[in-house]
Amino acid sequence: MDKNEFIRIFDGDSGEWDGDNALQGLKIIEKYVPGRGIEGAEHEIIYSVTVDQLVEGGITKEDAEELRRLNWMVEYGAMACFV
Repeated sequence: MDKNEFIRIFDGDSGEWDGDNALQGLKIIEKYVPGRGIEGAEHEIIYSVTVDQLVEGGITKEDAEELRRLNWMVEYGAMACFV
């Protein structure tokens, strides 16, 4: 998957989920960028790795779609999630 395809996935709406969507998303992210997790935080939002890092790590379309379903988003070129 290339960067543009990845970003297009995040143009859609999120879905419904059970449990901690931030933690579930971080587990997906770690599969592709081991040893990385939360890279920063602001009021009610966490930031993780960049889109480039995920794409270079080989993230699958299915896992990108799962991140979107879990209400993750692309902000400032990085993955972000409200907590």
